[in-house]
Amino acid sequence: MATAETDARIVDGYHVLLSEDLRLAHAAVLEYADAHNDDYWPKGRDVIRFARFYRVSRSALGGLVGLLPYRLGRRTVWVDAARSPEVARRVRMETFAREALVSFGIFCAAAATLDRESATVH
Repeated sequence: MATAETDARIVDGYHVLLSEDLRLAHAAVLEYADAHNDDYWPKGRDVIRFARFYRVSRSALGGLVGLLPYRLGRRTVWVDAARSPEVARRVRMETFAREALVSFGIFCAAAATLDRESATVH
């Protein structure tokens, strides 16, 4: 189980490990989803579109929003690891690209930090 200090160090990696273009694509895809998707969350097609536009890795961008892609034959399948973690475990984490897992780790640490802060009485 990660601690608050560990999560904070991982979240700090957002600016160190990820390129400026990837961070811009991340912000843009979140803004787009907020404005255009019923659930306000990016879909696989959104990740593909913004990754192409910003010329960044689909896997890395997907990981930042909890979507992990993998190849199944000729198709790319997107697993919503944030909202359905049991599916990601069934597929096995080794199936996903390392860059997706790095981004997903940052996503999970940020989510844990937000959960902890929202549970704190100020």
